[in-house]
Amino acid sequence: MRIKKFTAGSMREALLQIKSDLGEEAIILKTRKLPKKVFSLGPHDEIEVTAAVDETAAGQPALPPITMKSTGVYERPRPAAAPIIESTPSEAPEAAPPESPRAVESDDGRRAKDQRRSDDRRDRLELLDLREDIRELRAMVKGIIENGGAAAAGGFTGGWAILYKRLIDSEVKPDVAEELLKRVGTGDIMLSDSQAEKQFTAALASSFPVSGPLKLKKEGPLVVAFIGPTGHGKTTTLAKLAAHCRIVKKKRVSILTADTYRIAAIEQIRIFTEIIKVGLQVVFTPEEASVAIAECEADDIVLVDTAGRSQRNREHMEDLEELLTILHADEVHLVLSATTKDSDLVDCIERYRPSGINRLLFTKLDETRRIGNILNTVHRCDLPVSYFTTGQSVPDDIEVAQASRFIQRLLEGCTL
Repeated sequence: MRIKKFTAGSMREALLQIKSDLGEEAIILKTRKLPKKVFSLGPHDEIEVTAAVDETAAGQPALPPITMKSTGVYERPRPAAAPIIESTPSEAPEAAPPESPRAVESDDGRRAKDQRRSDDRRDRLELLDLREDIRELRAMVKGIIENGGAAAAGGFTGGWAILYKRLIDSEVKPDVAEELLKRVGTGDIMLSDSQAEKQFTAALASSFPVSGPLKLKKEGPLVVAFIGPTGHGKTTTLAKLAAHCRIVKKKRVSILTADTYRIAAIEQIRIFTEIIKVGLQVVFTPEEASVAIAECEADDIVLVDTAGRSQRNREHMEDLEELLTILHADEVHLVLSATTKDSDLVDCIERYRPSGINRLLFTKLDETRRIGNILNTVHRCDLPVSYFTTGQSVPDDIEVAQASRFIQRLLEGCTL
């Protein structure tokens, strides 16, 4: 027995391959749908069909072939109706005695009944074939409608239209999605998965700048400040980075906290610093910042935790700006939740710009499936992204922002 696997875009294509390669005597052993690739540019999912043929039975009569109707629907061979044998005068035995009128009527009734059964069987077969043809036609029409819609999506055709639709499903704004795909130079060329991934990631990199991890200075500590609205995860993110730098990177770390508004906040951060063995400085007013930073002169990194402030409170924003000016922070990360809508993200960024932000840090990616709002925001505000956080675990659940990883998560989110 010869066994072979065939990969095709539809069952119809697979059957034609099997017939061409193994012949009409082949039988199907297994059929499975292949997993969809992230950068799949084809209009259909692929299937894998395992077929076999008994080569020793080559001399045996072949099964009726599968032919194609003009509609593109399979025409299945139908079993022939049982032949109806009718006696003729020449076939009657010479010595047979003459039949009575009642016997003749009985034979006529049987023949009529057999004819009705044959007609009923033929009608049932035709009905089954008609139902199967309708099912296949529906599937074909559905595919045509879906592909036709994809072909018109955003003015793109083929696989690029499908990719465009997936971006829209991830809540990327249409103008951003169109600009991004046009940078790839789609044209009318259909690229393979690897080519599409390479070009698409390159185009994204130019629209999604990243800053990379913390970079130590040759002299003096690296001062990194975390600012942003309340409840977006500043303190938890700072704790993750502090633990990572101290435990994994073996660096000398201090935490400077100006978050003196929350009840028990100072006590919580004090316990944490004792556990991971890092320094702690508490600042109640901007004027105390210069003294506190001087105490950290021997450290490699100083992480500054600030109080959550509403970007619409002008007095609080002025205090924050004064604190950051005194600290001379090397990096100012604006911490934003991925669950925030586009308009609020942009509003936060514009109102925090006077504080000197030079990084965006997005938290709570584990709490949302659609992260197109991040791409929209970064594309509009043109600030690099430093880190993503994906949970509450310390020091885990934080990763350096990478354009390729982001686009993978962006496209996967809309199919979960």
